[in-house]
Amino acid sequence: MKSIRYIFILISIVVVSACSDFLDKVPYSLTPETYFTSEDQLQTFLTGVYSPLMQENFYGNNYFLTNAGGDDLSFYQRSSPTSGLICNNANSSNASITTFWRLLYDGINRANMLLENADNNPAISLSARNRVKAEALFLRSFYYFNLVQGWGDVPMRLHSVNSPNNLNLPRTPKQQVYDQIIKDIVSTIPYLYRSDSLSYTGRITQSGAMGILARIYLFRAGENYRDAAVGNPLTNATDSVLAYFTHARDWAFQVKSSGIHSLCPVYSSMYADMCRDKYNSAGYRESIWEAEEAGNRSTPDQAAGRLGNVVGFGATNDYSTVTSLQGLTGMANPGYSYKFIYTSTKLYQMYESEGDTARENWNIAPYEYTYASAAPKQVTGRQYYFGKLPAGVTSIQGYPCTQLSQASSDANQTRCCAKYRRELEVVTPKNKNYTPINAPILHYSDVLLMIAEAENEINPEPTALAYECIDEVRNRALISPLTGSNLTKEEFRDAVKKERAMELCFEGIRRWDLIRWGDFYQSMNRMPSDYVNQPGWGANYKYAANYYNVSVYYNYYPIPDQEMAVNKAIVKNNPGW
Repeated sequence: MKSIRYIFILISIVVVSACSDFLDKVPYSLTPETYFTSEDQLQTFLTGVYSPLMQENFYGNNYFLTNAGGDDLSFYQRSSPTSGLICNNANSSNASITTFWRLLYDGINRANMLLENADNNPAISLSARNRVKAEALFLRSFYYFNLVQGWGDVPMRLHSVNSPNNLNLPRTPKQQVYDQIIKDIVSTIPYLYRSDSLSYTGRITQSGAMGILARIYLFRAGENYRDAAVGNPLTNATDSVLAYFTHARDWAFQVKSSGIHSLCPVYSSMYADMCRDKYNSAGYRESIWEAEEAGNRSTPDQAAGRLGNVVGFGATNDYSTVTSLQGLTGMANPGYSYKFIYTSTKLYQMYESEGDTARENWNIAPYEYTYASAAPKQVTGRQYYFGKLPAGVTSIQGYPCTQLSQASSDANQTRCCAKYRRELEVVTPKNKNYTPINAPILHYSDVLLMIAEAENEINPEPTALAYECIDEVRNRALISPLTGSNLTKEEFRDAVKKERAMELCFEGIRRWDLIRWGDFYQSMNRMPSDYVNQPGWGANYKYAANYYNVSVYYNYYPIPDQEMAVNKAIVKNNPGW
């Protein structure tokens, strides 16, 4: 069971987002005077502040797929495009963009409500109230960071909205939003749990807050690249950018120096835990913060997401209604997957160039299932791509393993994303579409790579600390360390970019990395000539060339039409939208 069970709290009068029609959907009514009276009620409402993280419009589905999924390491595996940024056909009325905006502001409004009412009953212990307020304030800041990351200047509401008549609020300059959320997160850290005091990772901790601060500073350091791309005036002075890198390094280094976290010896183990409903089972606390999903949508809390079903690996046959199979696990019932996300040959070639089989064979499917011809078309085994079948292995879980020819494998290096594997799910019966697989938000290898990157940027050449951090990640992947290679600053920067791709692919990070590096437009538009139209890109997937033809304006999301229709203080959309 998950330690935090997310629920949807719909509260009349006092919960409404900047463009939400929550007031029309409420099944019951609460007021601050009657609700925030006990610690249990504070904790229940805090769960409601967390709940946007796991919903389908965020980490539960759309974030990894349509909103943050359009990058150079992957493509949408359908010749008929879906609507959104991932297929380069978004507009200001796009449903996933609109619902993401609304969800973030709903989360912000819930956080504001809790912050305003947490002290209503002074009989509740001060320590309990301080912790609840700290978590709510952090979450408000995290939701604002997602807004700034996507849209730039956004309306900043620091008080709850309790009437549909005061929705007009102009966009706040993003640098002011950055200042506010950084100040707020710093203030929360003393009151948050330490990671080693919890047995689960669904709650923000001191380490998580410090790691997210580092992420915020790194993205802020790259804002000039984004502004220059779309013709906006530059917003950061050179000395400010250097300061942002320094702050990013320092906050990430505090996580490292705490001694709480370390890398699991095996790369795949943290992700396997997420699939198996476990938390840092090996005891290394590599995972720092996850969006918790739970169950199979058979219980009232509706806490399951779709990771593994839309982004991830499973069977192409659905056994959820087959009585004899629906309660089975492992290869007997690997769970259904639409396999919407496939890997580009750019990522495949990164791994091959490094001899990085540990990460390649987990993140990119090394095999496909084989099936019986007669209904219900049960799994009969695994067919591995050439060179991917482990030496000496002829069967797994009693199912035979075969191998494709080298020519067939080399002709199709575009394969399914396999970071999230339904075969490992232990919750039964397996639902066709919903899974209990947690979504990674922050983990320790990301922290180490942030230190390496920032340390390199603030010094004239790579330092011992920068090499130490990137090599800790590379050593775990069983590839050659960089220490002693005498890289230039620019060469080390490129090495970090490549390492982040191989380590953090399919976690909703790559798109933002490309944007903050100033690489997004060029990297995406070079994909057709450099990869799609080259040997190795599967002949059936050449349509992906269309999905990489992005505009520079995709460095920002469009302000949703629905928001501009309600909030009359927003009179201009982002450039190009």
